[in-house]
Amino acid sequence: MAENRFSRFNHLFSRENVNLIYNSLSNAFVALDKESFDLLSKLHAGDDTSTLPEDIKGMLLKIKGIADDEFEVDKIKYVTRSTRFDDSHLALTINPTLACNFACPYCFEYDHNGKTMTTETEDRIVDFVKSHSEAKSMRITWFGGEPLIAFDRIESLSKKLLSLGLEYDAGIISNGYLVNEDVAKRISHLHITSMQITLDGLKERHDSRRCLKNGGATFDRIISSMKLLREFAPDMRIGIRVNIDHENDQEFITLYKFITEEFDGKVSVFPAFTGDSTEKGTCNLYNRNDRIKFAIKMFNEHGLVFDSFYPQSFRMECAIRKRATYVIGPEGELYGCWNDVGNPSRVYGNISEDLTNESLFISYKTKADPLEDPNCLKCLLFPACNGGCPYERIKRLERGDPPADCPLIKDNIDNHLWNHYLCRQKSIPNP
Repeated sequence: MAENRFSRFNHLFSRENVNLIYNSLSNAFVALDKESFDLLSKLHAGDDTSTLPEDIKGMLLKIKGIADDEFEVDKIKYVTRSTRFDDSHLALTINPTLACNFACPYCFEYDHNGKTMTTETEDRIVDFVKSHSEAKSMRITWFGGEPLIAFDRIESLSKKLLSLGLEYDAGIISNGYLVNEDVAKRISHLHITSMQITLDGLKERHDSRRCLKNGGATFDRIISSMKLLREFAPDMRIGIRVNIDHENDQEFITLYKFITEEFDGKVSVFPAFTGDSTEKGTCNLYNRNDRIKFAIKMFNEHGLVFDSFYPQSFRMECAIRKRATYVIGPEGELYGCWNDVGNPSRVYGNISEDLTNESLFISYKTKADPLEDPNCLKCLLFPACNGGCPYERIKRLERGDPPADCPLIKDNIDNHLWNHYLCRQKSIPNP
């Protein structure tokens, strides 16, 4: 019977006398005795499992290691496509302004005109949300520019959206510079549960990379802002993004320890890697091998594991592909991805009008689809990866490159899985 087949998403390996099976559909690790490991090692994807001992079959069923081979991939396609067309959850990335008080050299955003949302646009957004009558919940991400430049607008629109009665949650991506005591007190009432702030090193390094437009320093002010948020909005989760490249990589762990100690472990710190928005190329950027080496070093030397380098415990479809997800600019213009914000050529419509660029809209929803990519469909990590970032896949396709946006774990998968196993055994939390 097909339902008794060995899953194609099982992976067996041994390291230091530990025998392991990993399943990417359930993201489960199981340590096996030598006899069970040898028995399962003889199986291939689609092999019959009906004759296996009951205890082994029970373990495989628990980790989704036994499947209906004929429909295993089709089921993933069905779940993914169902998610894309789920109208019950509305997700909006709202840019109340395109203005920014920083002049970061690697910023992907275009030369912005400094437009800020009007009350008229604010009300149109409320009407836009009301038009999604099937929505039961809503997630808002405040973005920009620097969204706190338009904090009064954030406050006003938040209150109007909260009054609609939907289950509501919000986050904000900010440089953190404009948080004062007044803002910290007011923001605590707006259901903004998380804030992402970027620090690119300690004071000297950060101030050289993330300065005000007039060249002024920002590090000390951001640290002060974070302290105010911890005091007046203690339930808000603060995450510190560090844009890693060859200029500041050696400083990451120093910054990590400083933030952890300064905020008693209540502020998370995680690495990220900038792309080259200028398309001119730079030797400072990390390539794929650099990222892998960095991940391994962080674990081996410091016991740190970051989600971007290891399998996720859940599958998440990117907003680009989803029907009830929108990126809204300060004039109500619509973008497919927040990477496009501020670029007029990437606007596909408006919240109160029909599509103005239907081909762009359709390309975001359908182009470079991993569900139609034979290399993705046969990959062990497909359930955990889901094809990677759609934006990057589409950009690669438009350049004539292979669309794959594979996770770092795919390179030398056994080493990454082993480190992940050690992390769990040592009860090291993911930051």
